[in-house]
Amino acid sequence: MAPLAALTMAGLLFVYARTSIRAAKLNAKKHREADGGQISWHKESMRRHGQMDRLDDDRGTFSEALMGDIRKKKQQKVEENQKAPVERSDNDAELRKIMGKKD
Repeated sequence: MAPLAALTMAGLLFVYARTSIRAAKLNAKKHREADGGQISWHKESMRRHGQMDRLDDDRGTFSEALMGDIRKKKQQKVEENQKAPVERSDNDAELRKIMGKKD
């Protein structure tokens, strides 16, 4: 029972750590883009104290980071399926047919 609990906790910690790091990177990217290419701590301080408009949807960054891996994997599978078929010579096609390989 204890090894199962330890394995579960390690898995949860791994997913949480990875997602938190990705969320922090996405958040920094949003702030960098809002500040014109480089993070301005002065502008960030003004945003936090209500003197400038806040960036919209800071809370959605975590869920965006969590679902980011899933979306990337789905997108990669779609791209793999849409690749152009390889043109083979008649000899290669016949050999692949004999070996039972599909294109």
